[in-house]
Amino acid sequence: MPVFLRLLAYLRPYRLTFVLCLGLVGMISAMELLKPWPLKLAVDQIIGRAPLDLWGFTLDPATIAITVQLASVVGLLLAVHFLVGFAQLLNNYLTIRMGQNMVQDLRCDLFQHLQRQSLLFHQKWPTGDLIYRIMGDTYAVQTLLMNGVFTSLTSSAMLVGMFIVCLRMDVELTIYAVCIIPFLFLAISRVSRRIGDLTTETHMKESQVYSTVERIFSSITLIQAFAREDDEKRRFVAESQHSFDRKLSLYSLQTVYGWLIGGITATGTALVLYIGVSHVLDGTLTTGELLIFISYLATLYTPLSNLSTTVASIRASLAQAKRVIDVMAMDQSVREDPGATSLAVPAGQVRFDDVTFGYDPAKPVLADVAFSCPGGSTVAVVGQTGAGKTSLISLLLRFYDPQKGTITIDGQDLRKVTLKSLREKIAIVLQETQLFPMSVHENIAYGKRKASREEVVRAATLANAHDFITALPEGYDTQLGERGANLSGGQRQRLAIARALLKDAPLLILDEPTSALDGETEALIMQGLERLMVNRTTFIIAHRLSMMRRADLILVIKDKHIVEMGTFDELMQQGGEFARLHGIQMGTIQA
Repeated sequence: MPVFLRLLAYLRPYRLTFVLCLGLVGMISAMELLKPWPLKLAVDQIIGRAPLDLWGFTLDPATIAITVQLASVVGLLLAVHFLVGFAQLLNNYLTIRMGQNMVQDLRCDLFQHLQRQSLLFHQKWPTGDLIYRIMGDTYAVQTLLMNGVFTSLTSSAMLVGMFIVCLRMDVELTIYAVCIIPFLFLAISRVSRRIGDLTTETHMKESQVYSTVERIFSSITLIQAFAREDDEKRRFVAESQHSFDRKLSLYSLQTVYGWLIGGITATGTALVLYIGVSHVLDGTLTTGELLIFISYLATLYTPLSNLSTTVASIRASLAQAKRVIDVMAMDQSVREDPGATSLAVPAGQVRFDDVTFGYDPAKPVLADVAFSCPGGSTVAVVGQTGAGKTSLISLLLRFYDPQKGTITIDGQDLRKVTLKSLREKIAIVLQETQLFPMSVHENIAYGKRKASREEVVRAATLANAHDFITALPEGYDTQLGERGANLSGGQRQRLAIARALLKDAPLLILDEPTSALDGETEALIMQGLERLMVNRTTFIIAHRLSMMRRADLILVIKDKHIVEMGTFDELMQQGGEFARLHGIQMGTIQA
């Protein structure tokens, strides 16, 4: 029920449309009750010549011409069916549109929620599963609206109306007609819960298939390089087969459920037919009234069957909706202070005060980190793989918050400024270049969406990317493949550098920016980077000697701590950890 109430909140913006649809439901239900009456009039009044009692008045059919009676009955039949069809068409359109809007609202909320989550959340949660919850499970809100709310209301209104009419016609026959209802609800209670459980299992298996497919195709280069296509195919087939097995079990149970409900309603129909014919033969019921009763009975059992199916559908939809609500209830986002202000960077001084951080708080990867760098300086962060270099940079971007200590920029605690203003003030070039499947121009201008072509070209020229871009089939308008697959590693890196150059932020983070470039290109890139770093505070995760020599301050990280800091010459003279790492790189010391 809490899940259902949570989803009902998405109905609030469309409450006027919902009320209109409820009115249409009442209109449709009332007109459905009129459908069998033209048949009753034709049998009893036209063929049987029996007088018609209508609201206390008695009408003798002999006073009206047969052709007029037939035309009236046929006209009434057509009018009722036409009006019911039109009302159903309008109601279906409105409910479908309302349901689609609710799906869109829920999907956007889920998408925005996931975007706010920390990198740690996304590193732990399978991407394919999140995609399935966004694209598949969110449809539960529409299913609950269409198959839950409106089907229940329509069926309930039909049941009440038909029950009243049937009671007025023949009390005994009505009692026989409804005696099967307890058996229907018994079947519902026994089977629907199992359907809900199977639905949850089915969607879990399906999301696992999505995750497997996403993992395989995101690593297709490695898979092909190691010739592991057959192994991955077997893994995919096995998981896909598990998913289909769960689906088959679900569909089989739903089929058996439908057969059971049909059998119960058929038993009720047979019983009413037997008793009804007996009443016609003894004169307590007319033939026309029996036809109305049988017609109502078929329609009566339809909403009952619909209600039973609806319960199962609601169970299944709630299982899907719970998967969405469960994710939305998990909040691992980096918290923003309610009174957070925009970050101002007049100088660019960065300070870490006794910072301790761990992805698992019990296992810190950085401990008691403390340093300060003046605005406009260049800081190189060095250390062995896994020492915590990337973690330190991630703290500056506030992808995570430290468990202890503070980080400030020009005296402003990063926890007290808005995330948007912080990240707008930092440009970044990652070691693993991220490009999007859009044009070269759009990729370079990603950090400055309204950049002119001249600005983009200038940034690309500084990054030594202009020449290869103009050689592409459509130049700056060339559409890139997924993750820039139609470019070389060096070309992708240069586009990332151009993107950072164009952003023109007061702080710059470079994660081995020249790692994919040859010596000649690196020299050209360094010229552009040096111009970029003037009067900007720059953090570089560095291994290459050329990057370290340009640093005003080098931080050496080992065993969670900063063990050394200073300039290149100072650290070399100390002959400590930095000198050892430098010697290993130069080949003068054995690793």
